[in-house]
Amino acid sequence: MFVKNSHIILAFIYFALLVLSSPIKDNSNKALKSSQAEEEEVTLSAIEISDNEEIIEDSGVEILSDIEEESQAAISNDDLIKSEIIKEIEVTNKIQEIDNGFRFSKIEGNYGLDEFIKSNGITSDADLIEFLKENQLISESANITLEDPGFACSSFLVHKRDEDGFYFGRNFDWIHSKGMILLTYPENGYSSISTVNLSFIKDNNNSLTEEELKNLSVYVPVDGVNEKGLTVSANMVGYIYVDNDTPKPDITASVAIRLLLDKAATVEEAINILKEYDMYQSLNLYIHFAITDAEGNAVVVEYINNEMTYVHSPINENFFLTPGDYYGNYVFIFSEDNIETLPLPQDRYNIIKERLEKYPTMTREQVRDTLSASSQEGTSWSIVYDKDNKEAYYYFYLDYEHGYHVKL
Repeated sequence: MFVKNSHIILAFIYFALLVLSSPIKDNSNKALKSSQAEEEEVTLSAIEISDNEEIIEDSGVEILSDIEEESQAAISNDDLIKSEIIKEIEVTNKIQEIDNGFRFSKIEGNYGLDEFIKSNGITSDADLIEFLKENQLISESANITLEDPGFACSSFLVHKRDEDGFYFGRNFDWIHSKGMILLTYPENGYSSISTVNLSFIKDNNNSLTEEELKNLSVYVPVDGVNEKGLTVSANMVGYIYVDNDTPKPDITASVAIRLLLDKAATVEEAINILKEYDMYQSLNLYIHFAITDAEGNAVVVEYINNEMTYVHSPINENFFLTPGDYYGNYVFIFSEDNIETLPLPQDRYNIIKERLEKYPTMTREQVRDTLSASSQEGTSWSIVYDKDNKEAYYYFYLDYEHGYHVKL
């Protein structure tokens, strides 16, 4: 299916305004490095920030060995949010809505993922809706569409400061998005915390029940962490026309996130699962995935010319990291013969990189403050995922003094 040019132009204008209006500090606005230097940078392995780290190879996935603790400079008062109030959320099967419109709920049992795996997959969001209807997860009369407002996000992995393990920080940057935090406990898979952008879901006849909304939300997460410490985050890198045609089963980007959260314990397992599928993009958005695990492995998975690639990097933003023609760019793919690339500013990437260099290990509060420093005017939510304790801290609409805590 070809993306309409007018839709692309309008979406890009909005995206560009969002990026350019970001309240990012001027001293982080550095000139882009030469393409050769940039391509060398993308080989950053998981948490490859200080010279004291040792990286070992294992089946093509870099694994972080013991990190030598190094003293860190005292944090200046300007670096820290002065205080925060954290509200504990006891998540139940009923959807709870907090004051700012965000929702929390959980779902247990069989929600059809194993049936999806047995099928030949799906190539579009419309196929996903039909699958849910066929498996009686939403009603036949439901009139649901998934519509794209686009999004611009960033994420990073960092070693904890005073204990073993890792934090994963994630900003979801698109203005006025409403989210649902969904805890899933499948019969045959790993439990997880995931975030769903409810603004993507259009219930055209207002017919979805609460249970049906949860069933649909299972299949359209934008990020999450599972009980094994695997995190997955989707970041937008353009708009796309895809034409895969191989004997592999098909999958869309949003369903792929659910599949990884339920079935993968490590980065290596996640890569192997993705290799089994032809990837189709959800909402016509060009997506790449930041995937990290409890051992500190971190990769960004991308799809170029219908081929899957991945690079080792603890940081992900909204430009391609794979060395080559797409590197550093936001990409519009109208057809195989009509591809346009647009270089993007790397301000948020550079802010995160500089903070990781300054603080190669961080407290949860420092992760929060790094998310704040790299946020934009349109940041709808920021998350600190604690991989080891199976919990997440959410901050909504740039309010970093009030957070919400959920735990598996």
